[in-house]
Amino acid sequence: MMKLQRQFLAALLLSLSLPSTATEPLTVRYVDASVMKRNPNNAYFGQLLQLALEKSKAKYGPYQLAPLDIDISQRRHFRELNNGVINVFWTMTNYRRELDALPVRVPLMKGVYGLRLLAANEHDLATLAGVQSLGDFAPFTFLQGRDWPDTQILRLNRLEVSTDVSEGDMYEFTRRHPGYLFPRAVTELYSETESRNISELAGESHLLIRYPAVMYFFVAKQDTLLAERLEYGLKAAMADGSFDQLFYGFAPHKAALKQAQLHRRKLMTLDNPLLPESAMPAEVLKQQDEVIAHLEQ
Repeated sequence: MMKLQRQFLAALLLSLSLPSTATEPLTVRYVDASVMKRNPNNAYFGQLLQLALEKSKAKYGPYQLAPLDIDISQRRHFRELNNGVINVFWTMTNYRRELDALPVRVPLMKGVYGLRLLAANEHDLATLAGVQSLGDFAPFTFLQGRDWPDTQILRLNRLEVSTDVSEGDMYEFTRRHPGYLFPRAVTELYSETESRNISELAGESHLLIRYPAVMYFFVAKQDTLLAERLEYGLKAAMADGSFDQLFYGFAPHKAALKQAQLHRRKLMTLDNPLLPESAMPAEVLKQQDEVIAHLEQ
């Protein structure tokens, strides 16, 4: 599989060296592994990317999107971004990532990736119902990816974390092993478990883990024009209301926000010392409050 992916990406890189004319539309390549990873939420970011490019078309010119359905790690994304194989990538920001690539400093998810629900084994639900403080998580181990920014956030808050399970196996591992928790963003948990049709696995209904977290589009360090264009387009979408229309109208978001009932949950607040001050953590918390308030409407 990895050999096939390397060959595929190498072919893409070669294609970038082919001659082009100034009149051709801007081609924006990005990884959309929605089908391969059984994650319908990725489609939101592709639609938001298209919205930003559309809102900026009059000023910056035509474009075409080139999504790639391949499954690569977040670390690999950054390598291929700066190699020119892909042009844009969305992920949570931190100090290190903003050194590796150029962030487009417009939040994409209203802080929702810092609102975490827990996928849990059904045998652990009674214990979780009694959790009142972070110390009550002592019997549990949180499953995370090696290169996920949340991994360090959880560890810095003195929670036990394992990175030994591959991402594609984390739900099934949690189903089979009591004592393990898999935290997912509120917009991820329900659609992902539904797409896997996993029995004996529950979304815990009592708790909400919260920390300030920001999702940005990232581009290659030298691709300042694309960064400028995306920032312009995203801000235009926010100004005319089409950003909120997409965010709250996207079907998996809409269903998850209705089902999660965040305003009824006990907040377990974590610190995120990895979030740059430029991301304005206090503003992120306000955006999260907006999402929680939206659920009550």
